[in-house]
Amino acid sequence: MKKFFALLSLGLAALGCSVFSSPAAKPGPSPAPVIQASPTLTPIPVPALTADQLKNASYQLVFQDSHKTVQLTNGVYQNGTDPASPDYADVTLAEPMAFGDLNGDGVGDAAVLLAENYGGTGVFVSVVAVINQNGQPVQSGAQTIDDRPILNSINIQNGQIFLDATVHGPNDPGCCPNQPIKETYRFINGKLVFTSVVTKTANGLDRVVTIDSPAEGSSASWPLTVTSKVSIAPFENNLVYSVFDADNNQIANGPFLVNADQPGGPGIFSLPLDLGSAGISGPVRIQIEDSSPADGSILALGSVTVIIK
Repeated sequence: MKKFFALLSLGLAALGCSVFSSPAAKPGPSPAPVIQASPTLTPIPVPALTADQLKNASYQLVFQDSHKTVQLTNGVYQNGTDPASPDYADVTLAEPMAFGDLNGDGVGDAAVLLAENYGGTGVFVSVVAVINQNGQPVQSGAQTIDDRPILNSINIQNGQIFLDATVHGPNDPGCCPNQPIKETYRFINGKLVFTSVVTKTANGLDRVVTIDSPAEGSSASWPLTVTSKVSIAPFENNLVYSVFDADNNQIANGPFLVNADQPGGPGIFSLPLDLGSAGISGPVRIQIEDSSPADGSILALGSVTVIIK
């Protein structure tokens, strides 16, 4: 009997613990996962070209028939020591240099003056566009200037190269250029092209072609009319127009007359153009040129780029 009551007491105690014990706590919400934000990569700016890079870059020769590429060291390349040798070459970077953005990518490019001598007295100078490709100089177009020109200044502004020099006129001896000239170039689709040329007459007057309409960068459609003026009427009042497409291919060219009251005085013209039948659209560059009847050199040049719709 005592054993029975002992077992009964233990059972009731166990039942009481089961009935009156605190209920198990419900699990709380799981914490939100922590998402680590990816670090923002700051683009590394491309450094502008330096004079030291330009003096130690490779260049394709402009005046040599084979146009071979040479490596400059401290601004100089020389092949051979005897100027009478057929393979002699002395190539230097002339001063000054110019720095600025030429292709609109916001990175510092450059323009240099490359002087080439192959024996004899001739030193043939070109202006060379050097484009910045990931911090490295790459030659990207050139225009010849003259044999032994006097180089006054070169600079880059608003994507254009401005050159001030003195070159040979038709009657100047090789030693002594006497023709002041101001040339403007723009780098377009891998080529360096003229956008303006101004020279002076013997009595110091500027020869200028000014295009009044259409405006630079404006939209237009065929047919269109180019209105312009010249500060000095050309020989026999003849000018030449050229039209270039976006790839710098010449798609139209021809002579036309300027209206001038007297020979050598100021003149005006209206030039109608219609290339609609050829399906020409997009950017086109219209160039007006006054050339020397003596040697074909450019006396004055003006240009305008329009977008054909």
